[in-house]
Formats: sequence, structure tokens, C-alpha cells
Amino acid sequence: MTGSPAAADAPRDEGPRRPGAVLSRAVVPLDEATDPARFGHKAANLAVLRGAGLPVPDGVVVPAAAGDAGTVPGELVAAVGAWGDVPLAVRSSGTAEDSPQASFAGLYTTVLGVRGEAALREAVARCRASAAAPRVGAYAGPGPAPAVAVLVQPMVAAVAAGVAFTADPVTGDRGVVVIDAARGVGERLVSGAVTPERWEVRDDPRRRSPDADAVIDAGTAATVADLARRAERVLGRPQDVEWAGTADGGVVVLQSRPITTLARRTGTPLPVPAEPPEGYWTRETSHSPLPWTPFTRAVLAPRNRALEQVCTELGLLFQAVEFRDIGGWEYMRIVPLGGREPPPLPAWAVPLAVRLVPALRRRVRSAEAAVRSDVPGTLIERWHREWRPDLDARAAALRDVDLTALDDAALLATARAALELTRDGQTVHFRLHGAIAMVLGELAAVSRDLLGWDDGRVFDLLAGTSRTSTAPARALAGVAALVRERPDVRRLVEEGAAVEQVLAADPAVAGAFVAYLREYGCRVLRYEMAEPSLEERPDLVLALLRDQLANGFDPHAVEDALRERRTAARADAEARLATRGPADREHFTRALERALRAYPVREDNEVSTVSTPFALLRRAVRETGRRLSARGLLTDADDAFLLEPEELLAALREGTDRRGLAGRRAREQAWVLAHPGPASHGRPPPPPPPLSALPAGARASNGAFLWAVEQIIGPQAVPGGAPAPEDTTRDGVLLRGIPASAGSYTSPVRVVRSEAEFGRVRAGDVLVCPVTSPVWSVLFPSTGALVTDAGGALSHPAIIAREYGLPAVVATVEGTTRLHDDQLVTVDGATGTVRAVR
Repeated sequence: MTGSPAAADAPRDEGPRRPGAVLSRAVVPLDEATDPARFGHKAANLAVLRGAGLPVPDGVVVPAAAGDAGTVPGELVAAVGAWGDVPLAVRSSGTAEDSPQASFAGLYTTVLGVRGEAALREAVARCRASAAAPRVGAYAGPGPAPAVAVLVQPMVAAVAAGVAFTADPVTGDRGVVVIDAARGVGERLVSGAVTPERWEVRDDPRRRSPDADAVIDAGTAATVADLARRAERVLGRPQDVEWAGTADGGVVVLQSRPITTLARRTGTPLPVPAEPPEGYWTRETSHSPLPWTPFTRAVLAPRNRALEQVCTELGLLFQAVEFRDIGGWEYMRIVPLGGREPPPLPAWAVPLAVRLVPALRRRVRSAEAAVRSDVPGTLIERWHREWRPDLDARAAALRDVDLTALDDAALLATARAALELTRDGQTVHFRLHGAIAMVLGELAAVSRDLLGWDDGRVFDLLAGTSRTSTAPARALAGVAALVRERPDVRRLVEEGAAVEQVLAADPAVAGAFVAYLREYGCRVLRYEMAEPSLEERPDLVLALLRDQLANGFDPHAVEDALRERRTAARADAEARLATRGPADREHFTRALERALRAYPVREDNEVSTVSTPFALLRRAVRETGRRLSARGLLTDADDAFLLEPEELLAALREGTDRRGLAGRRAREQAWVLAHPGPASHGRPPPPPPPLSALPAGARASNGAFLWAVEQIIGPQAVPGGAPAPEDTTRDGVLLRGIPASAGSYTSPVRVVRSEAEFGRVRAGDVLVCPVTSPVWSVLFPSTGALVTDAGGALSHPAIIAREYGLPAVVATVEGTTRLHDDQLVTVDGATGTVRAVR
């Protein structure tokens, strides 16, 4: 398809013959449907854009309050007849969708290719009925269902279509327009049925996808970008624009909605000084490759106190693991005892220092005591017996609260309870981290010393025991099994139908889908709370369901394979130990049994301590932001995440105008994104003295902890650890990283930089991403292998990949930048390499 920027200035499509003035209160020309309360945001936005001269197809609207849900006034039939015998697009236009607060994407009905009076009546009735669909109610919350108007337009004979974002949906960069394009009508792309071609337009269009078989050219990309920017100027905030290209080179706008997940950024970026404190700090990318918003950064503050407590109670020979914001980016360091790096010590001087340095002497005694009293085992049992039931009960009490029905005082109390849940959860989370590190580190050391095994072989002993990692996918497999029994529903899913269409087709499927989202939806997809949680992405869940249908994901087969791997590894270990004495055999058995109890907690606890509490707090923040925005105290509801928790709650309690503060933070955030921090600050400390010089208890506990930190975050995070993996193209090797899950797999690459791009993954792709949170596990049944920029062999992506039996390479550093969509590669999870397929 070809086009030029001049096409954006073409007159709007008037059609063969437009309806005249308002026919009745039941049917209104699109040009006059500018009130979102009557005509829904979809129709109102298009009406405003038509009025501003953008090329929007003609249309008529049945207002939200007009007529009966199952009938269509005769005026509508007469109005659309003015266009002649053409296929029609009939779309729901909800009064709550496409608003600055929520998109409701994929929840309401769209019916394409409608011809004839009977089909038109049925299509309108389906759109009107979608307001009461179960999933809409679950997304909108308790209370009356949002009203739905109906927009009717002549269908555009599209040769290409897609979406254009006037800000990068991942980074928030306002200087670029990101365009996805596919052949044919846009619904196939929006539903996730096809993988789009991607363009970026700053000054000149740049194609990010491979050059073969292009969907659009640079001229069309420039035209689409120009239209999208004009829509943003008219509607006053960043937009997600659906567009269609016609055979004559024209481009028309089909829909424009706010990008609800972006914090509002206006004005010139405001410089943020980077003032590194004393010490050696490394960039922490294992949990988020991007800077935190002010709200999330403040919520994460308890980590430092919790990790200092861990170091004290386990007797670690350093004061803390500390996280710090430097220039807007997150860094971490291991803080030495007393806060300052000691002079380098030779091995022979360590026993002397242990006797003469009071702080070191106290820590060594604590380490010995922690080993004797089994502090790690006590903490893990406390998780099962006390912490998990308490956190889950508090989360359950908050999950079913109708926030919209609360007055301000009650909303403040609920937000405060959710905030306290996140703080308590993080304290438990990090105390468990220390305990798990000690237990797993002990197994690694025993396996290395007695069996000569490397870490990869150790993880075979634990394969398949972290069932929380795979629980969402196993549950979705149950929904997929239900869909397979219903051919009509399966056809809708495979053809990329909207969520509401699928749910309306079968009550049993609808019930299972809604139950799935209730059980597994209240979880953040990233640790950044400004990003949507899983319950806000029913379209994603439907796409994952479609992928399970396509690849025949069988959780039972995966579990059987992992059980066999685990059994074989244990049998091998016991055979090797047969020639050793009973003390060695007992030592190994005890270490393994403890690890089998601890290893699942690494993933299990994250749901109860972090992911669910964060999602519950996000709900309260969004409702607070909505109220403040409606009262003129914030420019935009999502600006709530530009405030710290106490600033936000005070604004609701006292009616404080926070627009200026949020605006300044937005400008600072824009600066930070444009100025990434260096990989490290400060001078690396000298290598620590060998642990072998320490007493036995301190040697075991500190060695285990440092091993686990390296396995979770990556070797570059540990003083004296290995450098980042070297990249090379020799012998076809594109990237080298850390082997995380054995196996070899060849398929095209799909680069996914955030959960906003989940819909681009197709069944069988090699998923390449910066890092993943545990909730990303829902995506793993759709993929064939995993490559990440960051993390270690005990990072969330590595554990989850092993639980699905997916080959995985982590800590490649540049996977997301060196690899590109549709590139054919082989991932070898045993050697830690990614090779080009010639």
C-alpha cells in the first residue's frame, strides 16, 4: 500500500448521500454526537475529529438511552439506507469506554459486514446487550452497568489497517508515534489474531520489522503518524488511534481513545540531577528495566529495612542490600558492615579480624547461632503456618470491596489497608528470600562437593515443584478444554472475536472465563503499579486462550515430564552417593528435603506478598485518581501514580490541588527516560577475602546467600562476581547468557518489552524480553523458548521456564536490542546461547 502525508488533509468521507438533520431522539448523525454521556466516548471522539477535519467515515448513532435493547427504530433503517446497499460496521460505544480513565478494550461488541434490515436489527441488539455482559460487569465493578450507544458506519474496504500510538506504549516517549499495521481489517490485529508490522515515526518513518513482504510503506506510515498527532492535538492527550488504508492510498480514522496506562507528561522535560552516594552501585534491572513512578518507588521503600533485618537475623557479613534511586534510575549495592568498605584483607588475616573487630565478631556469632537454631527453616515454616494465611485473608477482604460505592473516608481507609498490606507483604517477602537463599545454597554446595554437579543439574532435582508458577496456565487449560467441546465458541476464539462475543455465545464458557479472572486476575503484570493488572486485560486472557487452543498445551504432560526429570536426577544422585559414607548420604538427603520445601516458596510467596497486594493498591489508587481528576485536583486520573502515597491520600482527605506537583514529576520522568543512567556508579570494591577463612557456620550462611543473590539477579550484582556475558557472532552465536532451562528450540523471535505487547506473541514464538514477573507465567504456554536481558538461574523467568519445560537463556544483556521480530533463531538452554538459523 502507498500513501503520502497529503492524504491526511483529504476531505472527510461524506458517503454517497448523508442523512440530514436529527431524525428523532433515537437516531443522530455522527457529526452531532459529540456528547459522550449520550453517545459514548467512541462515537463522541470520532464526531469531534470529523468536526476538526480529520478523515472519519460518516455514521449515525443510536443514543445510549434510546429504544429497547432488542429493537431498532425505523429511523435507523431509513438513515443507513441513504448510503445504498453497502456492508455496515455496527459498533458499541460505551459511556465508560475510551475515556481518560479506562478503555474497556475488547469488552463490547463490534459486528462487521452487516447487510439487510434483519441483520442490522440483530447487530444493534447484540451491541446494546453487551452492556450487561458478565465480563463488562466484572471489569466495571459493582453497580449499574455502563450505558452503551451504537455507532453505525459504512464499512471501509481496507487493504491495510492497524493502530497508532502517539506515545511509545512501553517507555512513554512522547516524541515518537508507534504504528502497528496488518493486511485487511483492523479487528484481526486488535484481537491478536495476526502479528503486526511495526513502524516508528519521529522525524522520518523507520520500520522495525523485517523488510520482506511489507504491509505499508514509509509514505503511508508518515500519513498515519500525522493523523494520529492531529487526533492528539484535537483531543488533548496521547491517543491510541485505529486507522484503515484504502486501495486509492487514502487513510481514514476508525477510532481514537486515550492511552489510559500512560502517566500524563506535558511541558519541557525537567532535568533530574544524578548524585551518587558513596559506594559502588550497579543498575538493578532484574525487576524492572524502566524507572519507577514516584508512587511505586515509595511503596517499594520497605525493601531496604527488610533486607537489613535479613542480614542481621542470618548473621551475614555485610550490613544490608540497599536499593537507591540515582538520577531517576534504580541502583543497588551490598553495604559492608559499618557502611564503609574495609581495607582488603589477605586470607590469613580473616581469623584475626574475626577475633578483633567487634562488629565482625558479633556477626560471626549470629551466623553460627542462625545455623544451629535453623533460622531459615523456621522462617519457611512460619510462611506456611502463619504469614500466608494472614496475607491471603487480608487480600480476600479487600478484593470484593466496591470502591466506587465508598465515601471518601472509607476509600481512604481501604487505600490505607492496601498500603499496609504491601508493606507487610514486602517484609515477609524479603525475609523469606534470605531463608530460601540459605536452604537452596546449601543444596547447591552439597551437590557440588559430593556429586560434582553444576547448578543446572541441581535444579533438575527440584523441577516441577513450583506449582504456583504454572497454576494460571493450568486453570486456563481447563477453560480451553471447555471451549474445545463447543465448536461454535472455538471458532469465535480462533477467529479473533471480541471478549464479549465469545462470552455471549455460551453461558458455561462465560462463567468459567469470569471465574478465571476473579481467581487469577487480581495480580500485577509488572511491579510498576501504573501498569494494568491482569484483570484489566480480558483481551489478553482471550488471546492466551486462543494460543492454548492452537498449540494444544497439555499441563499434565508437562508435569509428567518434569516429574520424570526430577526422579531421574535423584536416582542419579543416590547412585553416585552409594559409595560414600552414611554421613554424606544423610547430609545430601537432608539438604534436598529442605530444598524441596523451600524452592516452591520462591514463587508461591510472590503472589501473596507482592503481586496481589500491589494489584489491590492499584485499584484504590485508580479510584482515588478518578475522584481527584473529576474534582479538578489532578489533570488526569493516572497522574495519581506521579504522587507518593501520602501526597495522594492527603489530596483526597484535604482537597489539595496536586496538578502542579504531578506536572513537575511528569516533566522529570520525561527527562529520566531520555537520559538512562550508567551501568554503575563508584569504584568496584576489592574482591572479598575467601569464605574458606571464616568459621564453618559463617562460611556456610554467607556462601549460600551470595550464591543465591547471584542466581537471582545475575553475576554482575555480586562483588567479585563474573562479568556480564560476552556477545559474539562467531559460529553463528548471536548472544551468550546464563543457561537457565535446558533444551534446544528453533522458531521466530518475538520481542516483548512490556505487558502492553503481550498480544503480539503467537503460539510457538521465542519470547525475548527484558525480564519477567511471575504473572508473566500466563504467557509461557504460548511460547517455545525464552531469552531475557537480565536475571540469573533463580530469577522468576528462569524458574517459570523450567516449570514449563521451556529452553531458556537469561542475562544476555542485549537480547531485546540485538534480536528482532521474526528473526529465526535457535535457543540452547544448556549452553546459554542464541544462534542464528541460516
